[in-house]
Amino acid sequence: MEWGVDIPFEDPERDQSLLAAVGEGAPESLHSVLRDCLTQSADPSRAVRALARFLERCFDPATERLMMAEAPSYCRMLVTLFENSPFLEDILCRNPEYASWLWTEAELNDAVETETHLRELQRLVRPQDRLEDRRSVLRRFIRRELLRIAAREVWKRMPLISVVTDLSNLADAAISCALTIARAEMEPLYGFPPGYSDDKGYPFVVLALGKLGGRELNFSSDIDLIFLCAERGESTGGTRGILEHEEYYRKLGELIIRVLSEPTADGIAYRVDMRLRPFGRSGPLCCVFDDATDYYAVYGRAWERQALIKARACAGNLDLGMRFLDRIRPFVYPRYFDDVTLEEIRQIKVQSETRVRQAGISGREVKHGEGGIRDIEFTVQLLQLLNGGRWPDLRTANTLKAIRALGIRQYLSPFEAERLATNYVFLRQLEHRLQIEHGLQVHALPESEEALDALAKRMGFRNGDALMAVFRQRTSEIRTILQRFLTEKGAGNLWVAALLERGADAADGLARLAQWGFKDPQRARSILQNMANGPEDKPFTRDTAQRFIRVAPVLIQDLAEEGDPDIILDRLYSMLQAVPAPGGMYSLLESYPGLSSRLTVLAANSPWLCEMITRDISLLDLVGSPQLTARASSREELESELEMLQSATTPDAAPYRLKLGEMLKVAVRELVYGISVMDVGDELTQLGEVILNYVLQQSMREVAARFGSRCDAFAVLALGKFGGREMGYASDLDLIFVYEDTDQRADTAAVEYYAAVSAGVIRRLKEPTRWGRLYDVDARLRPDGNKGILAVSRDRLIGYYRQEAQMWERLALMKVRPVAGDIAFGESLAVMLREIAFGWDMTPDDVAHIETLRDRLTGNAAAGDLKHAPGGLSDIELATRLMQLRHARQCPEVWHWGVFRALDALESHKLEPAEDLETLRDGYLYLRRVLNRLRMARGSSATAFPGEEERLYLGRRLRLNDDPLKIAMEKMDRVKPITDRMLAWFREHAEQC
Repeated sequence: MEWGVDIPFEDPERDQSLLAAVGEGAPESLHSVLRDCLTQSADPSRAVRALARFLERCFDPATERLMMAEAPSYCRMLVTLFENSPFLEDILCRNPEYASWLWTEAELNDAVETETHLRELQRLVRPQDRLEDRRSVLRRFIRRELLRIAAREVWKRMPLISVVTDLSNLADAAISCALTIARAEMEPLYGFPPGYSDDKGYPFVVLALGKLGGRELNFSSDIDLIFLCAERGESTGGTRGILEHEEYYRKLGELIIRVLSEPTADGIAYRVDMRLRPFGRSGPLCCVFDDATDYYAVYGRAWERQALIKARACAGNLDLGMRFLDRIRPFVYPRYFDDVTLEEIRQIKVQSETRVRQAGISGREVKHGEGGIRDIEFTVQLLQLLNGGRWPDLRTANTLKAIRALGIRQYLSPFEAERLATNYVFLRQLEHRLQIEHGLQVHALPESEEALDALAKRMGFRNGDALMAVFRQRTSEIRTILQRFLTEKGAGNLWVAALLERGADAADGLARLAQWGFKDPQRARSILQNMANGPEDKPFTRDTAQRFIRVAPVLIQDLAEEGDPDIILDRLYSMLQAVPAPGGMYSLLESYPGLSSRLTVLAANSPWLCEMITRDISLLDLVGSPQLTARASSREELESELEMLQSATTPDAAPYRLKLGEMLKVAVRELVYGISVMDVGDELTQLGEVILNYVLQQSMREVAARFGSRCDAFAVLALGKFGGREMGYASDLDLIFVYEDTDQRADTAAVEYYAAVSAGVIRRLKEPTRWGRLYDVDARLRPDGNKGILAVSRDRLIGYYRQEAQMWERLALMKVRPVAGDIAFGESLAVMLREIAFGWDMTPDDVAHIETLRDRLTGNAAAGDLKHAPGGLSDIELATRLMQLRHARQCPEVWHWGVFRALDALESHKLEPAEDLETLRDGYLYLRRVLNRLRMARGSSATAFPGEEERLYLGRRLRLNDDPLKIAMEKMDRVKPITDRMLAWFREHAEQC
């Protein structure tokens, strides 16, 4: 293999062997081609490994070898792609035919137009009937096109503007295709949206922001989107009925996001970020045109001005998008820009840089570090905001075009404009190389010397030191230019200092408070002064006051953004008064940039949770940490946390602290991340299971110490919300304790022994302690209810439900599930009990009994009782259980614990009218969501709406457009007839039998 000995491989023996495999059976001319290509390669070892793998995957390796020999440029193309990126290697090895397509057919000289992509996508998608197949086609198309564009970047070395335009056109086409796919799913079910007509066009538009809005997308960018619809109203109707505009567009938007970002076997198309929409995460997924314009006019913040500089209509009704952007132009580009807003923008920049410095990567951060891409963008956008109100040519979403326009207008000197443009191109190309390598959203230069050298060579530098020297020089130039604009005159945060100083003139600050929605600015100022300075008779230190002054602007802004700032400020103040060291609290607010907004969200929604935090201030670490709250806890993590808490100085507090922390985490996940009602139920149920198992182990040890141990099978079964995995914030535990008497050698009778175990479990769960109480327990569903033995034998349990139980008990049994103890024994019992529950034929007496119970519940319920009022949660559960019972024998797939899962099974098998199932699902989702928020606020198990003032406040927290009671009544009115019909069917069926 002497023809390859001069190639600088990192592992000569291994790589020479691979090279031999690559050249095996090939014309001898391939040897010199490979030698030339690999000798000039930035990473010949990576390239030869990839070539060997590629040839193994090819349909005809001999043809590939011949093609490389006869067309050296083809070989050079492959080597260049492989040396740059394992990501591109994976694409080519997964689809080897793409290589010849790149060489012979793909457009490599120019960016492909969006319309060209769309035509091809429509051709590929149209024959597909299923959503999954359409998504797969879209993902495969994007993967192929990313390969093409990457080849333009690393092999053809096309200009940056051409590459980012190509990437942006591809994303635009993908979004338009996703909208088409979503419409194809929606319109048969619900018809066309309100205001649709062929003349006016589709009344929905997708706005792109960020890199996509500026038509300067990265290889691994998120796409920042806003969905807008033209008007309110109802859809025209389809097989599942009619939807109000908000629900219609929510479903449409969720489908678009699913098509683009839901992981499949083919990966994802794009990560979608919707947080820049009006009202952020808490706002509707799709905003009505007029509501969005009103939002920016009334509530728009400085960072939103910046974000909207890059807004562009990219899919849907582009005329509608252009009209919207024209309408909000005065907000984005005010004719006169006040110093206060300028200071707000600077503060956003300061906070961003602080986070990067804390992460310790500022010196290697291409995007966020000092002198990085963000510095260029900030400089340009600041000058656009300051001057765009007067000069239309500055109102461009594209960074390079904006730099050119600012240079022509002389807001940048010729030198500054040239350096910013040149350095922007350099940094973006460097960023592209980082992201192309593994297909990841990477912005930091490698820390290892070897990885940095490899990157440098791929960029055309001699080594990593040479690359870093140029990188530092260019970022220093950028930073110098930025500093000139950061030091321009501004009002700073002097208004905050004046507002918080007793006796100072604070007209500006009071006006700001009024503008931000405080109904009583003077009172708010007084509270803020106390928070900063402490009581007049016992003032805080100056250091504490200074800390509060630093965090106050963000805190006040977060209060304003949340709405009802007077109420929330009162609650925050009550909580902070209980903190023994306020200075430490303010340091935490300063250290955790997101803590302030999360605290205001918690205070807005739950005085009860705020009280929890007051009792255990260490919980603030959990509240302020996105890393801890972004994903759900696993069971293993909860058990590990419980074990760790047991080793603390007060081990008895372990389950209480676990419950408190996890419940707070779930609440943060609901309020901040918007997790679903179903997710809340799953996560709180898992917490209950972990604590129950812990308490059972304690009780078993205690009883064993008193009476000795027994070897019988023993399990705890769950019913109700616990059994259905539907727990809320104040749910109790419906439990049945059951044993199998098999240990005849024990001194203590099984019934006495396991009654003691069960009593110990209930006592530990229910007993008030100085750390609070774990759970209320309801064991009345056991045989004979409260009069029965606390722990029952297996035979007695089965016999009771077969022969003695009333119909309502058998319906409750549908949710039975083993949750603690011997799970295998419990599951065998649960199977038999579910067979009893789902296999029962109702008699006329059974139906009459259920109707009597229902009438008693609804007759005594208040109009605002979410659970017991006609059409409420109990009615929805009853209707669902009756539907399951009606089809249980013919379709065992409906044997589900929870309501949502049962309704999904009924729908997937088309066992009940889709309209009825959607009504039940919609009602259950809304009522459970409202009930969760009520219980989160109060920390109680109440089921009724509060008085009008608190009720309307709740509606604002839920971002509802109407009284939540009125909405609830409307949904319950639609549910009640369904439950009535189900009971009537069973009554008639029972009489016939």
